[in-house]
Amino acid sequence: MPDMPFEPLLFFADAGNGDLFALLSEIDRPDVFVWNHEDDSRTWAAPSLTKYLEWRLTGQIEL
Repeated sequence: MPDMPFEPLLFFADAGNGDLFALLSEIDRPDVFVWNHEDDSRTWAAPSLTKYLEWRLTGQIEL
């Protein structure tokens, strides 16, 4: 999502490679995105924080 603004991102975890996971703090949307530090892109990662945690713990989100 290259047109997503950077300001509303609320970062809460890192991927261990410089990329960061974020929620959209100012936008009414529960999705989790990952910000790529190399190309400044934002990619959808999960439909909610609950799903993000579930998928991360079960290995469904690969870094």
